[in-house]
Amino acid sequence: MVELDKEQEKAFVNELMEDNELKGASKKRLIKFLGNKYDWDRQRVQFRLTRALIAERYAASH
Repeated sequence: MVELDKEQEKAFVNELMEDNELKGASKKRLIKFLGNKYDWDRQRVQFRLTRALIAERYAASH
């Protein structure tokens, strides 16, 4: 299991937030949660983040 220090976690989260044009603390918490769950693997976290955002938008529209 990969362990990142606080600065590396912050950089990872901020990079994904910027790449996906996201804002807000809830999105940061989601990325942190996914990062911990998938061992900070960028490709896996990006895939799951995309799926979560799609599901969130779908739920909000219905």
